[in-house]
Amino acid sequence: LQAPVYFLPPLLMGSIPVLKNAIARNPAIGVPLTTYLVLVSFGIGLPSTVAIFPQMAEIDVKDVEDEFQGLSGKDGVPYQKYYYNKGL
Repeated sequence: LQAPVYFLPPLLMGSIPVLKNAIARNPAIGVPLTTYLVLVSFGIGLPSTVAIFPQMAEIDVKDVEDEFQGLSGKDGVPYQKYYYNKGL
C-alpha cells in the first residue's frame, strides 16, 4: 500500500518538467501539489492492495478461542473450520 504513496509524488514532481518549473516559479504551490499527488497515490494504491487479499478467509477450530472450539452444527457434527468475512 505504501509504495505508491512514498515513491509516486516525488518521482512525478522531480521528473516532469512542467511540475518542476511550476514549483520553481511559485514554491507555495509545492505543498498543495504534493498533497494532491499523495491523494491520487492513495486512490491508486489502496484499491489495488485490497484486491490482492481475498475477502473471505478460513481458520481451523484449534486456532480460535476456547469458547468456539466445541461448537457443532445443526446436524450435531462439530465444526472443523470457521469461515469469516474480513470486512474489507
